[in-house]
Amino acid sequence: MNIELISSIKDAEEFCIQNFVDTSPFIRYYFFKLLEESNCTNKSTGWTPQHIVLKKNNSIVAFIPNFKKTNSYGEYIFDHVFENAYYQIGCEYFPKYLSGTPFTPVTRLKFIYSKNLVNFDEVINLLVDFLKKKNISSFHANFIDSEDSQKLEKHNFFKRLGIQYHWINKSYSDFSDFLSSMKSRKKKAIIKERTFLKEQGITFSIKKGNMITYEDLNILYKCYVNTIDKKWSRPYLNSEFFQGLINSQISNKMILICAYKQKKVLGCSVHFIGNNTLFGRYWGCFEEVPYLHFELCYYQAIEYAIKNKISRIEAGAQGEHKISRGYIPRLIYSNHWFNSKILNKPIKDFLIKENEKVIDTSQYLMKYSPFSEKRS
Repeated sequence: MNIELISSIKDAEEFCIQNFVDTSPFIRYYFFKLLEESNCTNKSTGWTPQHIVLKKNNSIVAFIPNFKKTNSYGEYIFDHVFENAYYQIGCEYFPKYLSGTPFTPVTRLKFIYSKNLVNFDEVINLLVDFLKKKNISSFHANFIDSEDSQKLEKHNFFKRLGIQYHWINKSYSDFSDFLSSMKSRKKKAIIKERTFLKEQGITFSIKKGNMITYEDLNILYKCYVNTIDKKWSRPYLNSEFFQGLINSQISNKMILICAYKQKKVLGCSVHFIGNNTLFGRYWGCFEEVPYLHFELCYYQAIEYAIKNKISRIEAGAQGEHKISRGYIPRLIYSNHWFNSKILNKPIKDFLIKENEKVIDTSQYLMKYSPFSEKRS
């Protein structure tokens, strides 16, 4: 086998349509293609496609999604500590390589996508040699599963832990059944929040797939930009991306939830259906209404998951406030390789200590579980 880089996922279209598939709808050829065509992933955004393909007899046998990064935006695994370490020894950190799904903090079950089984260790050895020859500062594999994380650790791709918050469907019959599993104080708080919105005359609608219109997506984009502006951040996605969703192969996976007061749109959120998982992605509002965020992003999603017998909800990165809404802390994994003999040991030691603290934090947060012991 030999390694090559391709500058567009379209250069591996046939292989990726057949083999670049995972548990989420974001790890698909069409999603990456849409990001390219809407200019969300290119040199100017700091996300230059440099996908890694492994060839045998001039045919692609394996694929690793990869980008040349000139910034750390939109990754959700914050690596500024590594960047600063490079600068302290007088070395450049950028460009670096990142294997992940742009702007999407969703765990994938595979690191290497292949038609048939390939030797994992052989591929990683080839990858390390390739990175050294190209003098890449570092390589980062974000949001991978624990099994691949362990395999990468053996090749000095150092493991890093993080925390997300996921809701688990324990065969609830309806939202009231879900509430009955919670401690009395937490249950009353959720009822209070939902009752407030109802008393304000706020209603909600859910559209799926081909029910969603261009106007709906235009409203979603405006809401998304409003949220970004409030955070003093920058939008990773543009209007072309949102409009492009309607014609993409993942359009039938979209769930759009809108809040109204009479006929006036107050805000909305969009979610995507994966393999038995609902992924909450973007949200925003035109008016500041108490508890609206919780309803659009959590409670409506929980009701939808229960009704459609979806096993779990992943509501994105960060947010300890999600715990009281029924989202429990879960460990997430990334692995990091550094092309520096000086920094390898200090970074490894740092990550060992950091990982211990993350595990301790996760266990500590479980003390704040909103569920009663009889249903936990």
